[in-house]
Order: sequence, then C-alpha cells, then structure tokens
Amino acid sequence: MRSTEFDVAVVGAGPIGAATARHLADRGARVLIVGPDEPADHKGHDGVWSGHYDQGRLGHVLEVPLVASLLAARSIRRFGELAERTGVEFTRPVHSLAVMPAAPEGHEPSEWFDLGRLMRNAQDVGYSAEHLSESRLRERYPHLAFEPGHECVVQRDALIVNPRDLAAAELAAATAAGAVLVRDEITEIGPPGRRRGLTAGSGASWTADTVVLATGASTNAGGLLPRGLAMDVFGATVVLVEVPGPEAVDLPGIMYYKQRGGELLFGGIVMSPLRYPDGRWYVKCSGAGLLDNPLGTREEIAAWVRTGGSAADIEPALAVLRELLPAEAAAPLGPARVRPCLVSRNRTGHPYLDHADENLVVVVEGERGVMAADELGRLTASLAATGRWTDGIPHRLFQAEWT
Repeated sequence: MRSTEFDVAVVGAGPIGAATARHLADRGARVLIVGPDEPADHKGHDGVWSGHYDQGRLGHVLEVPLVASLLAARSIRRFGELAERTGVEFTRPVHSLAVMPAAPEGHEPSEWFDLGRLMRNAQDVGYSAEHLSESRLRERYPHLAFEPGHECVVQRDALIVNPRDLAAAELAAATAAGAVLVRDEITEIGPPGRRRGLTAGSGASWTADTVVLATGASTNAGGLLPRGLAMDVFGATVVLVEVPGPEAVDLPGIMYYKQRGGELLFGGIVMSPLRYPDGRWYVKCSGAGLLDNPLGTREEIAAWVRTGGSAADIEPALAVLRELLPAEAAAPLGPARVRPCLVSRNRTGHPYLDHADENLVVVVEGERGVMAADELGRLTASLAATGRWTDGIPHRLFQAEWT
C-alpha cells in the first residue's frame, strides 16, 4: 500500500515542478508530485493548462536581467547529465539570434533593446556571444532578409529545448530516485500546521511536512494560495506553419524585435522547424497578440484554451516569414494553424521563489520557465528541504510580491 505521508509534496508536474521533485528526491526526501496529464484535446477543455505543452523553446543566455542569464546557464549546463541519466533527449543545437534596431546615436537603448547588455550578460555567465552589425548580419546569414537598420547578437551554442520532453526527463529522474508521481489535480491545500494536508479532484488525499506550489501561469487561478501573487496572465497564440521536413527552411532560432519608424511591427520568436505530436514539421512563430488577452480566473483560462488561439495572428506570422525568407526559400511554407498558450509575467521582472507561509513554498518563473527550470527546481528544493536560502544569488531578487 502506498504511503500517504511525505516530506515534501510538489503541486504541479511541469518543468519546474518536476525539476523540484527531482532535486528533492536526489537529496533523499520522500517526495510526492501531483499534476494532471496533458489534455488530449483543447476544444472541450475545462481545467488547468500549461505553457509547456509545446515542442520548442529557445535555450540560451541572451537574456535580461543578468540573473535570468545565470539561471539559464546553470540549467543548461546540467541538461547533458539529465539526458544521459534518463535516456530522454530533449535538446538540439541551434544558433540563437536577438535581432533588433541599432540604437540611434546619442540615445541609450532600453533594457530589453540593448544588444550590448545581452552580449555582456552572456559573457558574464561564461558563454560566447557576438555582435553583428547590419552588414555583418547580412553577410553571416545571407539567406535571411531582416528589416533595414537592424543588428544582432548571436549565440552559436544555443539549444532548442523540447518542454514536454524536458518535463518527462525530470519526472523520470525524480521517480527513479524514489519520488511518487500521481496524475491528478490538487483542489485543496490545508491550513498551516506541523503537517499539511492536500486533497485532489479524485478525492485522494495526502499529508506532507512542506508543500511546493509550482503551477505556473495558473498559480493564482488555482485558488490554492492564501493570497494572490502580483503577476499577470495572458492567453497567447502560437502560429504553426507547416513545412515538408526539418531541412525545408534554413532558420536559426530568432528573437525578432522588428521596428520601422519607431513602431514595433513584430516582437516575438521565430523557431527552426519542429516536429509536433501529429508527426508533421512546423515553423513556430509567436508574438503578434502576446499581451492582448489578459486572463484572471480558472474559467477565463479554460475558455481561452477552448478557442484554440487567435486566427488573427496567422497573417502577421506569415508576413514575417515571407519577409525573412527569399521567395524561393519561402516556397515550402504550407498551411498555418494556431494553438493556445498561456504566458505569465511577474511584476518584479524576476522569478518568484518564496514562502507563502511557514510550510508552503511557491515558485513561478514567468517568461523563461523552460530554460531556467532545472536551476529553479534546485533552488526550490533547497528552500523546501532546509527552510533557508543558501545560494549566492540574493534571495531578495526572488521574494514574492502579493496583491
């Protein structure tokens, strides 16, 4: 008979929750991790949803602020060991380009549009990055056509990370180390006390000394916290443009901030071809309507998921691809479709990793949950196991703000 008593219960089985369970189990803790399976179909969906239900995220260190680069670097350096340990391959190499307008002379660029800062942050965490002027960008990637006046920082040893497979690898490592995985949804966390009770939608219940809540963009909507986190949640759309295969178009991973006359025309991601569960290959674009659909409640999230995403994002994505690729290279672009996604943004600009009360820990990354997941899981495991912050990064950067 399975035990119902654990040292730590992790609520949420996405990349961060799974990584937390893995690092806790590696420390010898008795760990429970509870999270639902990915829904088979979004059209009739009525429940939580995760942004990691996807096939590709950029894994790189071209980030701001510096702590984001550091968290990503620490995670990425352990990816190889995790893949070897579990037999789950979840990365492939790619060039990562951050493309944006050159700053006008005499003007300081903003934090998010500062190529020099991106390059310095990469170098500060031990990675090589190169600045390419407009002419050098054209020479280095002659098959791509970017907006005039745009420059680039490139990281050539970046990765495409498969979020589904990363979560699977973390869960495989966690369960191999003794963690117990239950595919269910937690509907109630009991009040603070020496031991904390948890109840699932199925009626199953457990107790744990400490509970970790790692439910991403659904954290507030789940109603499991004693108070709300200061975070914003949006229903985003991923546009998938079908191509014949992985070599059909020659695309690196691109963070593209396309401006003309001071107006942002596109701000988002264009990815190399990815294979999705239907067996087909797609170029993935996101960004056109990223912040157009603010969501608050569980019901609003479920309703957004059921829409399947916004078809209005298709044409802007196709327009970006047609401009990026010469006519002959764009020929393989096939039909486009959309998928729903959730994104969240913490008000501080940093991850939240903090105590909600004496034995409830909450962790929410915000925008970079996949590339930073393993390191955030390690930090969360340490805090949950010891009750103390012991890392060299100051904890004040991760302290939660509440509503």
